[in-house]
Amino acid sequence: MTNNIYLKTNLELIEYLNSRFSDESLFIIDSNLNNLKIDEQVNAQVSYFDINEETKNLTSVEKIWDLLFQHNLNRSSEIVIIGGGVLLDVCAFASSTFKRGVSFTFVPSTLLSMVDASHGGKNGFNNTYGKNQIGTFTLPESVIVCYQLLDTLPEDNYKDGLIELIKHGMIANEKIFNSMITKTSFNVDFEIIREGIDVKLKIVSEDFLEGDKRKLLNFGHTVGHLVEKDSNYEITHGQAVAIGIYYELLISKEQLGLPKEIIDSYLNYLNQIEYDYEYNFLSNSEKLIEMLKHDKKSNAKGVDIVLLYEIGNPKVINLTFNEVIEVIQH
Repeated sequence: MTNNIYLKTNLELIEYLNSRFSDESLFIIDSNLNNLKIDEQVNAQVSYFDINEETKNLTSVEKIWDLLFQHNLNRSSEIVIIGGGVLLDVCAFASSTFKRGVSFTFVPSTLLSMVDASHGGKNGFNNTYGKNQIGTFTLPESVIVCYQLLDTLPEDNYKDGLIELIKHGMIANEKIFNSMITKTSFNVDFEIIREGIDVKLKIVSEDFLEGDKRKLLNFGHTVGHLVEKDSNYEITHGQAVAIGIYYELLISKEQLGLPKEIIDSYLNYLNQIEYDYEYNFLSNSEKLIEMLKHDKKSNAKGVDIVLLYEIGNPKVINLTFNEVIEVIQH
């Protein structure tokens, strides 16, 4: 399994990177972190890369492959990827397929990537059929979580990570959920972040290839991915999952008897962080069903969706495409 390293300050991060990686290593850094001047503080080769959800595609993968060739990397080389979830996903795919696999280490720079994207070995990119349709399961050598990197985040970006964190609380850790919904500010402390990471690691350790239990991590994502694609990715992943969780809570109430108080608590939290929980789909029913059919969780009967009996008690059930569409359109 992946080795996790937890650091508090950027200085500790730089010291660790210089002690661990040689000047033959390649650091690929999100261009949004240019102001940190990491390239001036580390001994390794450094390349900045600009990417977002709209450019999370094969073209970007090919650019990264070219970058690895230009730096003459081989299968004994080490790559350090510093950035948000989109960069981690695409670079990990490129690394895991370059010359049949080069080892890589993650340094997540956003809350969302700290608690979710950097753990579990999933990587890939989007295409016309949806999010992350092409990818592999390849674990990083290590994940270095540096709390102070969160200070670089715009407020909206930070909030996106809160949604993945509260999702982990809702499916597996009531302490996280209660801690977040009762806070007067939306900032979370280091220990809650570690608790959220532990939820992901525990589930992945029991079901790495998503045959069963790992599907629970998709809570909010079935509808969330529809929102992302329907909006042409103008709505961020966190915002889309926040909306997806709301609709999947409504289905949970109808299908499993989820108490309305839980839905109310969640909506109060979204209001507190000023996040929308409803969305008017632009596509018609037929187009939305076509999108659902391309979801990796779909089969001939319908789509697997994660619902809740109560906090910490989730269940995966298969709903017909029409059942899902009926809820989100009404």
